[in-house]
Amino acid sequence: SLEAAEKVVYLTVQDFNEKWAERKLRGFAEAQEALERMFEERYN
Repeated sequence: SLEAAEKVVYLTVQDFNEKWAERKLRGFAEAQEALERMFEERYN
């Protein structure tokens, strides 16, 4: 049925979004750590 197909699509997209939301791009994690250190040094 149409409702079942919509539910499958919704759950698939939701799963896809969760995986990408948790993913850190290569090099970004290193830059994030450096930025956090710089922030801590400056404002603490």
